[in-house]
Amino acid sequence: MDKELEIYYEETFSMMSTKGWAMLIEDFQKLKASLNDLSTVADTQELYFRKGQLDILNWLLGLKSSYEKTYEDLQASGDI
Repeated sequence: MDKELEIYYEETFSMMSTKGWAMLIEDFQKLKASLNDLSTVADTQELYFRKGQLDILNWLLGLKSSYEKTYEDLQASGDI
């Protein structure tokens, strides 16, 4: 792996290990829980909007594990 990509992962993991990141993830989890309640959805347009919100939150909530898996795969392949 080139040095630039290695620095990218190091900086990303450093950011994700902060208290601020943990607090942000906690806020996202609370937001996701509130958006999962479909009883307030009035029409299909709002339903699709809500689906988009949940898609983005799921991506953000899974970001750390996605980076960790990719980094492990790079290490296993010898690219790091």
